[in-house]
Amino acid sequence: MGMRPGWGWVAALAVAGLVGVGCGLGRHTVDDPAPKYSAAQLGDLSEQGSILDALEPEERAAVARVGLADPPPPDGAPADREGKADTAGKVGVSVLTVALSLAAAAAPFFLF
Repeated sequence: MGMRPGWGWVAALAVAGLVGVGCGLGRHTVDDPAPKYSAAQLGDLSEQGSILDALEPEERAAVARVGLADPPPPDGAPADREGKADTAGKVGVSVLTVALSLAAAAAPFFLF
């Protein structure tokens, strides 16, 4: 059983209209004003430029005493101390890697 002779054109026209409307909706843009703060204004936020560099020696000692942040070494050498969270993350990734490998090896046996 087929469609009436005119319904094919109606369906094609409806699909073309929906595609045209759908494509036209994404083209409207609003010119937003420049943001108050942006990455370009902040500059490089890497480890070399720590906020702790701006502190006085007494303030650095207070920060170290309270434990708010680990102050960088005074000679500029990077700190290579690993925290508990780093160790836990590495162990977690290792365990998940082994579990995924074992699951991939055992999966074919569950197919039958």
